[in-house]
Amino acid sequence: MTPGDDAHPDLARRVRARLGWVARALLPGVREVHAQVAVFAKAWEEANGVALGATGPLWVVLGDSTAQGIGAPAYDQGYVGQLRKVLEEHSGGPWRVLNLSRSGARADDVVTSQLPRLEALDVTPELVTCAIGANDMMATPPERVLASIREIIGRLPEGAIIATVPQGLRPPRATVVNDVIRAEAPPAGLRVADVWAHTGPPWQGKLAADGFHPGLTGYANWAAAFAEALPPPNEAPPAAPSP
Repeated sequence: MTPGDDAHPDLARRVRARLGWVARALLPGVREVHAQVAVFAKAWEEANGVALGATGPLWVVLGDSTAQGIGAPAYDQGYVGQLRKVLEEHSGGPWRVLNLSRSGARADDVVTSQLPRLEALDVTPELVTCAIGANDMMATPPERVLASIREIIGRLPEGAIIATVPQGLRPPRATVVNDVIRAEAPPAGLRVADVWAHTGPPWQGKLAADGFHPGLTGYANWAAAFAEALPPPNEAPPAAPSP
């Protein structure tokens, strides 16, 4: 994206959508990973129904394709599935996961769609996590991203975990967003999962076939960041498992 793209966001979005279609048509790895989107969304929808009808501690997940596990071998082998194992090993019992994320989501989507669903729940979750902003790095005007991130910080329940933006996407923009998260989330009663600190080169072995989403090992880095941010009851936070 060139500096002028921010002045013409609609045109920039159309160009990126066209390029994305061309990439999916021509590159096998991109087609392979893109094909997971509908499959994983359906799997999480079914899993959400089971979770709402079950008992036990509830974890609500907000976010984008990384929360859906896109790029992992299965929908429950992304950072959400890997962190769930950490939670269950640490607590000694099963956890329910209500995954409200959506592939392609941006910070605005969390504000307008995902947070209202969280706020409408008739049960109080034991854990809420949010990882968003990566898709905003390439398209959303910076001031709009920061406004949405600040609203998310203000509306997440106390004790929730919000993640920093990972490495690999427009570092100058990501740094500004991450500085806001690190500075403003803790005073609001939130915990920070420093995904930025756990991601980055060398990239070999960390990415999915599309060269963009994390793969199994990449998601282990994400899970480690969230594991460090979990509130330890009376002991050290659990370590993330190896993939």
